[in-house]
Amino acid sequence: MILEKIRTSLSSGSARTILVKKNILGNFAIKGISVLISLLYVPITLNYLNPTRYGIWMTLTSIVAWMSIFDIGLGNGLRNKLAEALAIGDTNKGKKFVSTAYFMLTSIVISVLVLFYIVNYWIDWTIVLNTPNSYSEELNSLVVIVSLMFGLRFVLKIITTVFVADQLPAIGSIFDVLGNAAGLLIVWVLTQLEKSSLITFGWATMLTPVIIYLCASIIFYNGKYSFLKPSFKQIDFSYAKELTSLGIQFFVIQIAVLVIFQTSNILIAQFFSPAEVTPYNIVFKYFGVLTMVWGIIMTPLWSAFTHAKATHDVDWMRRTIIKLNKLMGIAVLVLLLMAFLCQYIIGIWTNKQIEVNVVMVWIFAFYTFISIWNNIYAFFLNGIGKIRVQIYTSIVASLLHVPMAYVLVNYFRMGSEGVVLSMAISLSFFAIAGPIQSFNILKSWKRI
Repeated sequence: MILEKIRTSLSSGSARTILVKKNILGNFAIKGISVLISLLYVPITLNYLNPTRYGIWMTLTSIVAWMSIFDIGLGNGLRNKLAEALAIGDTNKGKKFVSTAYFMLTSIVISVLVLFYIVNYWIDWTIVLNTPNSYSEELNSLVVIVSLMFGLRFVLKIITTVFVADQLPAIGSIFDVLGNAAGLLIVWVLTQLEKSSLITFGWATMLTPVIIYLCASIIFYNGKYSFLKPSFKQIDFSYAKELTSLGIQFFVIQIAVLVIFQTSNILIAQFFSPAEVTPYNIVFKYFGVLTMVWGIIMTPLWSAFTHAKATHDVDWMRRTIIKLNKLMGIAVLVLLLMAFLCQYIIGIWTNKQIEVNVVMVWIFAFYTFISIWNNIYAFFLNGIGKIRVQIYTSIVASLLHVPMAYVLVNYFRMGSEGVVLSMAISLSFFAIAGPIQSFNILKSWKRI
């Protein structure tokens, strides 16, 4: 009976809606495994690294993640432009977009890595991460490993953008899960074999995704997406302008998002210590389960909105946003339940190694609510390429986040939860402006 209802639901609606439903269902299965892996990662990693080293790892990877801004929004630009090309069946244009994106992103990554390694010679990572001098040699080696692997993964991950643009994000998600699963298995083996080492941990967790993405690229560009297989002959710099014109707008948003999210680990490490980064990240991962579930629902919709715009299906976009707002009510109930159970579950999850205070829990719940609400309108506006308001609110949010966090911690005597509250307040600007812009756009399109 249940299986029959699922089958009926999947086969009802427009072709676009059916594809979105199938991707959501597939993503739930894949992300369910991903959540399980993520939950297992924390106790196993804590057991291997200890809370201080874990905090160092999370802070360092946050810093290296800043490299992602140098793609000048190419990934998201490719996502939209390739989706439009596939929607109208122009595979030749699609191949040129893919080939040009690979060339540009590879060139950027090589340039950034060379510059980073030159500058790295003068950086004292023990000061940046607020750690004892005894970590100096280990950190210097770790930085080289993490940055190199991050750069390689950055380029190779374009294959997932191809799947997303083709409205098949569920398949693209499999590669992340495989990489994380392989990394988890290796870390578990390490706990059985040798003493704690950030270097070994870095290789284990960063190299496995690179191998997975490389294998996926070889397989699919010689199979399903052979018509999009990148080649030097198809590189066309006239297409670079199309990619970057939209991409640069996404680039501004990416910078703002990085300032808000990736500086939080650094701020906590500097205001307090790397050890304080650990409880923050544990609670972040806990509420991140709901964010991940919401992301499963939203991921197929970005390219679906792009497709709907290309085919002028305004009614479908309006109905979809209304359904998402109704679904938001269920998400809020789940969020409240998670908040009430948070301290109890984290105690079991970390074997009582990590304690979190109730204020941190409820501020994180508020932040999570704002995040999933924003996603509804951000994904719609991203999909249709109308992101000017999002740019303005992101810039304001990024400029306010660090000084606001400083004031909350130093003048209002808040702990690391002050940084979380600053994040939530920063996101609130778009929480108001995003829905207003979205409904104004849909209203104007309806009259055309």
